Amino acid sequence: MPKILNIAVVGAGTVAQAVHLPVLRRRWDRFSVAALVDHSPRRRREASEVWGIEEERRYETVADLVAAVRARTLSLDGVLLSTDGLHVDDLLAIVRRGIPVMVEPPLGYSEEEVAKVAEFERIAGRRLVMLAHPQQYDDSVARMSEHIATKDLRMVDHEVLMPASQPLFGQAHVTTSSYDLPTEQRTARRKALQAAVEAGTGDGATQRDRDLYVKGLLTGVAHQMAVTEAAYGPIEKLVAVRHWPKGVVPGSIELLGELGSGAQVRLVWHYLPFAPEYSETLQVLSARRRMRLDLPAPSHGDARSTVSLREKKSGVVQEVATTAPKGSAELMWEAFHAFVEKGEAPLAGAAEALRQVVLLREVLATIVEADGRSLEAEPEQDSGTEEAPGAEEAAEAEEPSAQPEEPSAQAEEPSAEAATANAGRTDEEPADGASAPSATVEVELPGAEPAPETLEQPAAPSTEEVVDAWSGGAEGAPAAAEDAPPATADPAVPEDPRR
Repeated sequence: MPKILNIAVVGAGTVAQAVHLPVLRRRWDRFSVAALVDHSPRRRREASEVWGIEEERRYETVADLVAAVRARTLSLDGVLLSTDGLHVDDLLAIVRRGIPVMVEPPLGYSEEEVAKVAEFERIAGRRLVMLAHPQQYDDSVARMSEHIATKDLRMVDHEVLMPASQPLFGQAHVTTSSYDLPTEQRTARRKALQAAVEAGTGDGATQRDRDLYVKGLLTGVAHQMAVTEAAYGPIEKLVAVRHWPKGVVPGSIELLGELGSGAQVRLVWHYLPFAPEYSETLQVLSARRRMRLDLPAPSHGDARSTVSLREKKSGVVQEVATTAPKGSAELMWEAFHAFVEKGEAPLAGAAEALRQVVLLREVLATIVEADGRSLEAEPEQDSGTEEAPGAEEAAEAEEPSAQPEEPSAQAEEPSAEAATANAGRTDEEPADGASAPSATVEVELPGAEPAPETLEQPAAPSTEEVVDAWSGGAEGAPAAAEDAPPATADPAVPEDPRR
């Protein structure tokens, strides 16, 4: 009989209460919630009362949890890290005790941050981190390569329609989504989170760039990349990227990439705050077969994914459809059990997170470059009358910069919600301001081949002139940042599609 694992839940927010805790309660034959950690006293108390966690098993910080493990007053087999901000310090404190951790993505915001965890695993000689991408473990996704093998793969087309939080978590009955922290503590958390995001995006990034990075790329596109990677491996080459409409963050993002086999991947992520429901579909093509997957949101625990396969046999088109036996979140937790007990490697961990953050930083840089800007800060000009030795020669050798000025309308201090990749699941108050205008509509990487003209193009706002880099129109350039229209922020922060 499988061992019952003692699990500590760190972070009692929306995702933990809507996705993870219901599975842990339902699978009492394999898991027991041994402790709950949350820095908000009210949420810690309310969540513990709902999920039946005694007073002595409630902790305010990960440091308190680790101290209890060190003192042997608490025995843990694994930890769910589902906090709303920075993960790495808490994560390292746990894995240094040899305890496996399931982490809600993103693991970190910069290559340097994620590399700390990957390096620790390398030194330890074992994997201790598993990323919580439920759809990676969905039965339909697991069978994708069985129906259409990698050698036969022609194209993967993955589209997500992301609504606001109500269609995703409205049935979960989450106890509370607000904090009762002192102002000083909230400010410190916000500044630390903002610094981590700035390190990930670069000194030259605007607040609009940072919002797009965390709300669109790390929250949405990263999930799609993980699903494709689970079946056919990672994207090896970035072919083209575009973001639209102007002035809307996170808006819609489209990415065209290439797998190691040469097959193409098209990822489309739309944040549609007023959409009636969540939708996620994959179409997979080979020369002879067409496969379609419909994946429900993991927060809809009773919903099951479906996969249909169409092919022509003996002159007759045949279609076979199957439904997954379990929800993706439950299958993910079964995989975590095997990870802890048998050492079975997870589909995504620190190494995969490092590869993702590098590629997504490249995606952001490509979008920003289409705006005539760079994520790297421009060198400061000396306004004084005296010049340092050699300054005159350096000035003569320096080419004039063709970079346009960056938009000046920036938020004085973005909220933690605007700066966290768990934007839709931070459980903090709503974002407190519209994003700065976005001038990146469509972009093609230098040297990349234009996409086929048959690729469907999204409608552009009627008041904007769109340069379609995907259909080969590389002559025109997107409008400069200072010519962009006033910002139009999406009315709500996007929820994470993985939850």
